[in-house]
Amino acid sequence: MTTETERKRTHAPAGSSSIYQDKDDKWHGRVTMGVRDDGKPDRRHVRGKNRAEVTRKVRQLERERDSGRVRKAGRAWTVEQWLTHWLDNIAAHSVRYKTLVGYRTDVNRHLVPGIGAHRIDKLEPEHIEKLYSKMLGSGLAPGTVHHAHRTLRAALSEAVRRKHASVNVATTAKAPRVVEEEIEPLTIDEAKRLLVAASHRRNGARWAIALAMPRS
Repeated sequence: MTTETERKRTHAPAGSSSIYQDKDDKWHGRVTMGVRDDGKPDRRHVRGKNRAEVTRKVRQLERERDSGRVRKAGRAWTVEQWLTHWLDNIAAHSVRYKTLVGYRTDVNRHLVPGIGAHRIDKLEPEHIEKLYSKMLGSGLAPGTVHHAHRTLRAALSEAVRRKHASVNVATTAKAPRVVEEEIEPLTIDEAKRLLVAASHRRNGARWAIALAMPRS
C-alpha cells in the first residue's frame, strides 16, 4: 500500500522533470519542454500504470526536448487543418501558380480524403503507405501517387520546421517507383523518310534540328 509520504511529489529544481503518484495510486510525470508563446513554461503531462512506464515517457519527452524536436504547445493540427493552412498561407505566397494548382489537386483529391483526420503528430508512415496502395488500387498511375507524396513531404517539412510535428514521416513512407517509359528511337530509314516529308512543310527545318539534337 502506498504511504502518504510516497504520494507526495519529489521537490525538484525549477525546470526539472517530476514523477509522482496521486491519491488514487496513479502515476504521473511532468516535463518542462520550453516556453509557451505567452512566456509561461511549457510543461507536458504524461501518465501510466506504474512508475517505470511514466519514467519511459518522461525520458522520451526529455530526449525530444534536448534534440530540438519538440512539438509546439497547444492542440495539435490535424493533417487536413495543416494542409489547408499550408496551401492558403504558406505555399500560396512562395511557389509558382502552376505548382500551387498541383498542390491543391493533391491535397483536395487525395491527401485530405485519405489521411486528413489524423493528427500530424500521430501520423505514421503506414497510414501514408496505405493511402498510396488505395490510390494505386483505384487505377491511378504511379506518377500521380508520387506527385501526392512530394506534396505531402513538402507540407510536413514545413510543419517540422515550425515545430508542429517532431518528424516528417513522409520521408520514411515508401512511395511507388515511377518507371519512365522507354522511347524507341527512329531507325535511319525512318528518320530519312521523316526529313523528306518535313522538307515539303513550312517548318521543316525544325524537324531537322530536333532529330539532330542528342537525347539525354
